[in-house]
This record gives sequence, C-alpha cells and structure tokens, in this order.
Amino acid sequence: MYLILQIDKEKYLDDVLMACTEAGIEDPIVLTGESLGQKLVYDMPLFAGFRKSMGQGKSFAKIIMSVAEQEQVDFMLEELKNSDVDFIEDEVGKIILLPIEKIY
Repeated sequence: MYLILQIDKEKYLDDVLMACTEAGIEDPIVLTGESLGQKLVYDMPLFAGFRKSMGQGKSFAKIIMSVAEQEQVDFMLEELKNSDVDFIEDEVGKIILLPIEKIY
C-alpha cells in the first residue's frame, strides 16, 4: 500500500513521526504545504477582501508519504493512542492508503 498521511495540527507532528518510526514505516517523505484558503487570501490580491472569513482556517499542513502495509498503519494508530493521541477523535488529519500494483 502507498500511505499518504495529511497532518493538519502542528502539535501532533512529532507524535505522528515517532509512531511512524516505531511502526517500521521506512524512508517516509515529509512535505510542507498550506491550505488553499490561506494561499488565496494572502497571495492573490483578488481574494484579499476575504481574509477575515477565509483566513481564519487552518494554515498548517504536512504530508507524509511512504510505502506501508495496513498492519504498520494500524500499529502506528495504536502507538498514537498509547501516547494519548487519538488520530480520529482529535481530528489530527487524514490517512489514505492506495494499493500498489508494482514497485520498481
């Protein structure tokens, strides 16, 4: 499976990275991003008038990508719960698993 993990809350980043390591998810790539709303209201003058309404949203985003097995992701979620972080309940982000046909 190919893991795409989106973290929306900065305070959980270290916990998620540590849980990935403990689950044996190897060589993940960590990307930094920003929400579309933030990008629009601060970088495009046309949308500057919407700063009060759109600018209040989340601006932090980290994307972690790696090859991982379902069992590793389940173990990662359990490790997070052991650290008092419930990925779903705390709305930390999103996890997407995509099937892989072949790796070269």
